[in-house]
Amino acid sequence: MKKIRQDLAAGTLKKVYLVFGDEQYLKKNIKNQFIKTLIGDAGSMNYSYFEGKNVNYMEVMNMCDTLPFFAPKRLVIMENTGCVKKADDIFLEYIKTSMPDTTCLVIIDSEADKRSNMYKLIKTEGYTCECAHPKEAELSQWVLTLIGRENKKITKDVLDYFLAIAGNDMKKIDTELEKLFCYTLDREVIEREDIDQVCSPVINGKIFAMIDAMGARNRTQTLSLYYDLINTREAPMKILYMISRQFNIMLQVKELDAQGYNGRDIADKLSMSPYVIGGAVKQCRNFTSKMIFSAINDCINIEEAIKTGRMEEKTGVEMLLVKFSK
Repeated sequence: MKKIRQDLAAGTLKKVYLVFGDEQYLKKNIKNQFIKTLIGDAGSMNYSYFEGKNVNYMEVMNMCDTLPFFAPKRLVIMENTGCVKKADDIFLEYIKTSMPDTTCLVIIDSEADKRSNMYKLIKTEGYTCECAHPKEAELSQWVLTLIGRENKKITKDVLDYFLAIAGNDMKKIDTELEKLFCYTLDREVIEREDIDQVCSPVINGKIFAMIDAMGARNRTQTLSLYYDLINTREAPMKILYMISRQFNIMLQVKELDAQGYNGRDIADKLSMSPYVIGGAVKQCRNFTSKMIFSAINDCINIEEAIKTGRMEEKTGVEMLLVKFSK
């Protein structure tokens, strides 16, 4: 991303850029930077946008061949077309041999096959930028920067709590921060109570609470949290994956805790929020290692049964929750 900013600032653009990955916020930010820098006040005259799997490659090539009007560059953006994963041979050859230097082609997608001829071509002729969810330390620094711009402050513990609630999706974090800024309009310091009042927990938070309820052997609360997720249209298989993930985290935490590591050291070793690790340490007290192994094994067996059609998704997860909240 830094390289793209440098190219835009210097005006030394490659003829083709690939921007891909799971982090929608970063991809949208890069897309807007290209539009703002290359198009500006010129409007749509030197800008063409194509979206979707059924893109007409001949039309794309025609627009790329069109000379920019009173500007050094024409910007052509292709989004979610899947052209890198499954490239059109004619389009591939066009980029390689015929596309004019007056066009800057930006391809944006959720995934890209790095073994494909299109990816290799862009890697050689242009620039590839993968937008993955940032690591914990990068997210913390980004959030602190945004909070600082609003002339507000937050402690490390409260920041860790906020990230545990908001998750690692930057768009979600940005939305939750806006709510916090509005709620604490006349105050300088953001407190944990503010987060509880206005922030909506991501699925991770619900899963965390579900494991807590299971550890307390509270079947009613466990199933209530599960049905809440179902009612918000979370897929049972995704919930099963998140439960399995949390038990795997607990297993690692339990082993490291037994070796004498403190919460901060465990968080550093697992590259996770100290708040999340602290919660996992508490959860581990309600589960023996044998129980955690059993839960992980049951998650695997239920997933296999669902995928082979021997068990219905919703029922399979319910059985797991009932068993470990007895």
